[in-house]
Amino acid sequence: MTTSTGLPVDADEILSHGKHAENIPLSEVVSALSAEEKDKLLGKYDMRRFVKIFEDGETMQTVKGFLGNGMNISLTARNTYMHRNTLMYRLNRIRKITGLDLRNFEMAVTFQILYFLYKNK
Repeated sequence: MTTSTGLPVDADEILSHGKHAENIPLSEVVSALSAEEKDKLLGKYDMRRFVKIFEDGETMQTVKGFLGNGMNISLTARNTYMHRNTLMYRLNRIRKITGLDLRNFEMAVTFQILYFLYKNK
């Protein structure tokens, strides 16, 4: 069931408890989704492709570093002691496998949501 905001009831409750949106972890919002909504999201993607990325520790460290550095390629390369071209290669590989370009904010959020759902299944 959704509310007038279009959010599932539980997610809407999280937002209405006086918390500022920037203080709510994405994982908390995702965990508040109903099982039906979670299945609906997962059904839109070939999760076998994502599992290849999710189970690859080195690739996920790259993803976490990239997202943790505000999706800034230069900063991520510098902070992870990785050549910029290596980082670009890995991001392109993720795009080819999953269809999501993590340099695009909406796609990066989608990737994060799918990762949370995968981890907590």
